[in-house]
Amino acid sequence: MRFRGFRIHVALLVFLVALGLGLGVQYYHRQTQVLHPLVEQLEEIPGVLSVRLDQGMFKAGSRQLVSMELAPGVPLVFVFEQVYQTLMASGGEYAIELEDSPNPAILNLFYRIQIAVEEAIMTGEFTTLETRISRLADSVGIDWELGLDREFIYLLLTEGEDNLTRVIRRGTNEGKITVWTDGGDYSWTSG
Repeated sequence: MRFRGFRIHVALLVFLVALGLGLGVQYYHRQTQVLHPLVEQLEEIPGVLSVRLDQGMFKAGSRQLVSMELAPGVPLVFVFEQVYQTLMASGGEYAIELEDSPNPAILNLFYRIQIAVEEAIMTGEFTTLETRISRLADSVGIDWELGLDREFIYLLLTEGEDNLTRVIRRGTNEGKITVWTDGGDYSWTSG
């Protein structure tokens, strides 16, 4: 089809090639200038063993998934605070997945602790939470670590090589960064 020397199929072909090149350049720029440096920054944080960023190719506007494996023995509150600040400074929206590997005993304990955590969030009685977790975990011989700041509750349950790592938001405002879990149970996010 022609309109005084204008060929629609040629114009369409040029448009598609330009669009493809533009999307390719944008993808390359994001990978080399944004995501790769972000992964390097996160891997430099003491206590972070590995970081993986995932996002589907056609999911523009969705959150970038940051999967992390943390080193045992490093206080969760310090590691997560640095990870959170790094992601906030980089801009964008992220979902943080903390990889863990709980066994059935740890999961059972966590389900019992969950009630106390939700109650502490509602009442603000976090000293009572510590006492409850201590009593529940010590009765089954599972090591625990509890941390707290203005935004999150940090819970780590360990038994041998198995562990459960949870970062639970204290408020209901999700903001630009959400936290969810990977392991042997259903994801639980508070807020």
